[in-house]
Amino acid sequence: MQLSARLGAKMSEKILAIDAWATWNPPEMGPKWPEEMRHIFRRYRRLDVLERGTTLPDLLAEMDAAVEKLVLSSFYYREVKITNDMAGKAARERPDRFIFSGTVDPRGIMKSVREIERLVKEYHMKLLRLEPYAYGTPWEGLPPNDKLYWPLYAKCVELDIAVAIQVGHTGPLLPSECGRPIYLDEIALAFPELRILGAHLGQPWHEEMMILAWKHPNVYVETSARTPKHWPKPFVEFCRTYGQDKVIWGTDYPLLSFERTLREIDELGFPLEVKRKLVRENAIRALKP
Repeated sequence: MQLSARLGAKMSEKILAIDAWATWNPPEMGPKWPEEMRHIFRRYRRLDVLERGTTLPDLLAEMDAAVEKLVLSSFYYREVKITNDMAGKAARERPDRFIFSGTVDPRGIMKSVREIERLVKEYHMKLLRLEPYAYGTPWEGLPPNDKLYWPLYAKCVELDIAVAIQVGHTGPLLPSECGRPIYLDEIALAFPELRILGAHLGQPWHEEMMILAWKHPNVYVETSARTPKHWPKPFVEFCRTYGQDKVIWGTDYPLLSFERTLREIDELGFPLEVKRKLVRENAIRALKP
């Protein structure tokens, strides 16, 4: 094969993407989302998608065009209850397409520790999802370095599963200060064996998140809920160069679509080896699916 043909084949190589943060939103949950959550879907022009909900067959059909696997997560907030068992059973039935991520409330320490163990045993959970804004009051969250979380982190290390923690300013009308990425520094130092994903990029503190991922071998930046078209320029350079092994692509589906975010990544013009790390290889290293 001539060199030009080999290069052309390499540039057209299809990468089997893994989406690191997605939530199954069954149709029956559509009407139950409260206004503080509907607010951000309205801003993203995806309110109709939230309200309509998505069946699992429809979700799989959307994935077929762009994504090999996604992290299928449970989610609890007020009347919205996409339970650990709902998401876990769906993931267990289709391990070829879904990686299960469960969630717990750190305010119930022993109940949560036992639930983590159950989810790993019954559903092969690979990722624990934590949203600090949800564990406090409407105006003050529970920062992830609070000691209520520490038994959960220890259990994740024991069971060799990763943890994804929301960082950055919240899009929903909920507390943001608890999302400061610097809180992850203490966690990474105390639990160097714990693989930590700072989810949602960390804006407006994204440089804080980037330097933590550069500093700590066990910390990654995860990009869900942030469109590649609007990634800050320093973060795009981070992806392209010294941070290319520490960035993991995600959508926060249904907030963003698979097609849109992958298309916008292509438009950033990353070299093929960088794109492969971003949309697949780094997720495999962090999640061990």
